[in-house]
Amino acid sequence: MSDYNTSCPFGPLIYKADISGDFQNFLIDGLSDTRLGDDARKHLVGNIEGQRRALNYDEDKFVKFVDPHVINYLLEKHKRHNTIKDTCSKPTIEWNCKSSKIAYDLDKGPWINFQNHSEFNPLHNHAGIISAVIFIDIPEQICKERKESTFNAKVNGCLEFVYMNQHIVLNPESATLLLFPAYLWHTVYPYYSDVERITMSFNVHNVTIDDYPVPANDDIIFYQDT
Repeated sequence: MSDYNTSCPFGPLIYKADISGDFQNFLIDGLSDTRLGDDARKHLVGNIEGQRRALNYDEDKFVKFVDPHVINYLLEKHKRHNTIKDTCSKPTIEWNCKSSKIAYDLDKGPWINFQNHSEFNPLHNHAGIISAVIFIDIPEQICKERKESTFNAKVNGCLEFVYMNQHIVLNPESATLLLFPAYLWHTVYPYYSDVERITMSFNVHNVTIDDYPVPANDDIIFYQDT
């Protein structure tokens, strides 16, 4: 399992991990077929011409790659609440990461964003419990463009999260994955170099731990029984 890190810059948990070489190759190998796949734009808010359903990927293999990250996200999300277990008034669920049964589905499955110059994703959030983005290919030219920008806000091709009156801008890197609450608002800024930025997104729905449903908000706290 690759290393990962988490941050809570304004409350909601943001999980970042490097994906394995095998996972990266698996994603890249399917891109050609995905380009010819179902148009996903009518279900999405992006101002991006090339948004396609990634229906050609082997679902079992995909879930096998993704599953450790989803479990780590759930562990990290609730680990920070352990110290207030005795005083917390919110509903709680006792669970053990080794023996508890964790289940979920990916709803309609992942989609690929083949983003080109001047395209962008406006501010939006997602359905489900957890949302994900995998940065398959972020060309160096976008980073160079951002560094050389003469504007004060150097956000070319960046991902920005917005929560209440706070925000954080992230500079994407190839072969990395982010997980975050589906309710968290975010946007992807345009860039102007003649290169293609390729990402995959998906949503995690119907999460249960030992058949107990996990809500979409943070109104319930889980405690890891170690």
